[in-house]
Amino acid sequence: MTKRILSIVAVAALLAGFAPLSVTTSAAEVTCRIPFGFNVDGKALPSGAYTISTSNSVVFVKGLLKTVIVLSNNAMSRDRSDGAKLVFLKTGDRYDLSEIWTSDGAGREVMLPRKHLEARARAANTPIERIVIAANVETR
Repeated sequence: MTKRILSIVAVAALLAGFAPLSVTTSAAEVTCRIPFGFNVDGKALPSGAYTISTSNSVVFVKGLLKTVIVLSNNAMSRDRSDGAKLVFLKTGDRYDLSEIWTSDGAGREVMLPRKHLEARARAANTPIERIVIAANVETR
């Protein structure tokens, strides 16, 4: 009986060890050229080429000079016909990365810093625009 329990525990541990590998290899990266400077999690990034990848609730925004790691909310889905894209919220002359969509219809909402949300609420007379940038998807 003890051998059987140990073998079940060993198989479960082996499967748990390989589970993160299967998630990583099936993930997709979104690449795009962003024509304006923007903010992610309160950090300013210049215009340029970026690779955005996700792992669980973490988003990695990799540029030529800097990488930003930020938490996101999962559980967004939509029609797959739109393709991969990044969504920015523009308030005045400030752009904030808001959503990341892959070509399979999965999306992540980037958490905006509380300080910026409060400033946006105070500037209620400034319209908020949604800016959508098409992206390319690369599978790893």
